[in-house]
Amino acid sequence: MKKFACFFFAAAVALLAGCSKDEPVPDVGPAQNHTLIIYMMGDCGLETFMDSNLGKIMTVVDQVPEGCRVALYYDRGNYARLTELVVEEGMAKQRLIQNYVPAKTSSVDPEFMAGVLEQVRREFASESYGLILSSHGGGWVPSDEFDRYMAQMQGRSVSESGMRPSFFGQDGYDCMEIVDLARALGGFRFDYILFDACFMSSVEALYDLRGVADYIIASPAEVLGAGFPYKEILPLLFRKDHGLVESCRAFMDFFRTTSGTIALVDCSKLDPLAQAVGKLLAASEGRAVDASKIQAYEGFTTHLYFDLEQYAEALTADEALLASFRAALREAVVYTDHTPTFYTDYGVAGDVPLPRSCGVTCHVEQAADPQIHAEFLKTAWAQAVGAK
Repeated sequence: MKKFACFFFAAAVALLAGCSKDEPVPDVGPAQNHTLIIYMMGDCGLETFMDSNLGKIMTVVDQVPEGCRVALYYDRGNYARLTELVVEEGMAKQRLIQNYVPAKTSSVDPEFMAGVLEQVRREFASESYGLILSSHGGGWVPSDEFDRYMAQMQGRSVSESGMRPSFFGQDGYDCMEIVDLARALGGFRFDYILFDACFMSSVEALYDLRGVADYIIASPAEVLGAGFPYKEILPLLFRKDHGLVESCRAFMDFFRTTSGTIALVDCSKLDPLAQAVGKLLAASEGRAVDASKIQAYEGFTTHLYFDLEQYAEALTADEALLASFRAALREAVVYTDHTPTFYTDYGVAGDVPLPRSCGVTCHVEQAADPQIHAEFLKTAWAQAVGAK
């Protein structure tokens, strides 16, 4: 793993800056009965980073309001266990709920994940739940396809590359596809999901997850190994409004001088966004776009992730349609920010200019790789927008 190894894995929305004095000020006091579930998959080369983040989390457990709780599932490779983070005799500790046998446990198995979440529900009956997912990530791209890109980058076969950093989650060389993640989370409706993982602000992945969360925080690019600034954001998540905008700002403050991209997405607005994109595609009448002129978010020769707004602009010059699309995009992407460049470790490694970003990526068809387009057409997003 390079020092910029990335994590995979993304509420009621916080008050935006600039509200008029006549607008009501929301109650940002503590939540009364809220459980935060943290699901860390560190058996993939990220355990050192996760150990560090767990240490930061433990320093602010004493700021969890009365009546609220924190459940942690951590698969570190050498152990896997579910605990509650508590303060006893003035010290933050982990209260053991269950140990698992790592060799017999797959943290990316949808049934296993669903079982862990259900156990948390039984142990911590709450009025609301939030979820942090931490591991490798690859957005909508199927893990086999990402493996193919990694192998091509290394000039090796997929079996030789031994790389499977997807899609969401990684346990050893096993991964979880986004549709399986949506199924695993289907028994819950989370106020928010925060992905401490790469590439998860992919509109195709977000669309698959729109039914399991009110809001999603995720990055359209890679998240550097240090991950989110948990010491700052964990207390925010226990406010009544969950401090999601402030959490995004804390993320950007943390990475402002290095590499950071972030978006806060309102899942209830993803269907209207799909309708707006569908109208653009219908009006374009199959018009081919030049993918080389659209912002990409990694260093592969044939890119996997492109800026959604720039793709829309490449589809049509109809300003009325674009205005309608942009209005839908602004409704869906509540907050976004980015550094002037981002670092990529995939493909040609290094810093990539990022003069503008809408905060959400999408697939763009490219003649160089019809196979990835065929996979895209299977997604619920592709079907919703009428892609061909």
